[in-house]
Amino acid sequence: MANQTRKDVVLLCNPRAGGRWQALAGVLDSPEAKGVRRIVTDHIDDVGAALAGVGQRADLVCIYGGDGTIYHVINELLHLPAVEGAQLPKLFLLGGGTMNVTATKLGMSGTPSDNFRAVIAAYHAGTLAYQDIPLLRVRTGDKVRYGFTFGMGPLVRILDRYERGQKGKLAALGIGVQAIAAALSPIQTSFASLLEEQPATVFADGLPVSHQAFSAVFANTTGAVQRLVEPFSSERPNGQFHFLAYAISARELAAMVPLLINGKVPLDFGMLRRPLATMKALARAVTGRSELPRDPRYVNHPAKQLRIETSEPLFTLDGEVLPIEGSLEVDLGPTLRLALHP
Repeated sequence: MANQTRKDVVLLCNPRAGGRWQALAGVLDSPEAKGVRRIVTDHIDDVGAALAGVGQRADLVCIYGGDGTIYHVINELLHLPAVEGAQLPKLFLLGGGTMNVTATKLGMSGTPSDNFRAVIAAYHAGTLAYQDIPLLRVRTGDKVRYGFTFGMGPLVRILDRYERGQKGKLAALGIGVQAIAAALSPIQTSFASLLEEQPATVFADGLPVSHQAFSAVFANTTGAVQRLVEPFSSERPNGQFHFLAYAISARELAAMVPLLINGKVPLDFGMLRRPLATMKALARAVTGRSELPRDPRYVNHPAKQLRIETSEPLFTLDGEVLPIEGSLEVDLGPTLRLALHP
């Protein structure tokens, strides 16, 4: 790799990602950006045309933008005839958007310009390391889309309201606070309809999940669904993805968020109504013979395939709110090779 030229590297920038023009200028003005092929899109819908001339000529595609930009780049790249069935270029997610969940998971916690300089230097020195991460493939109607995180339920409805209003971190924080307050308050607010449980029939690897209404349904391949939110309780084996579903009310979910975001399994507090069974379970747990019973409404384990039948109109892939057209199927798609921060 040390003998590769800078022509192997493409820098694709979405200036509208988070509105961070100063951060983008730091990337474009860096010495490392001078010799690479630079593509600056005026709008996210222009990504397809920008990538059409890249094809297999690029060895490393560097993406400035958040999770939404990454979603569009990946989906456009996978649908290009030039790369269909061929090896995809390696990707470097340098951050720069409002949401940078996947980039942060790969160690890109610095500024976009710092991330860019460090990774490009390692690339040309031949020392850059990569991680292979599979994508989720989501089919609904005649549409096939790819991403790292799939989600449905009240959180997606709230995300949709955010997308329809003013953008930015303060706006996101404000709508999040309103949603939590509405979930915990006994007084109905304009958020009440958004917080209703999602009706759905969910099959995981052909087996039905024994509930019909959920406050959250997630699938994921990276382990993180938001910054500092890694709710999965076990490792993801090869050929599988993380799967989580919780059939509780939004009020219960809001109260348990601090526990759930770290992958802690909620206990079955219903067993407290059975004192003798509770004492026996505690005794087995203390002696290490078994774990305490988990909440039977909580599902958290790896899976290979999901099929979801629901009247819910929306789902999300990496923060993009998308329409549901019939039933949903989720399985593993292609694997991407993503650059790690040195």
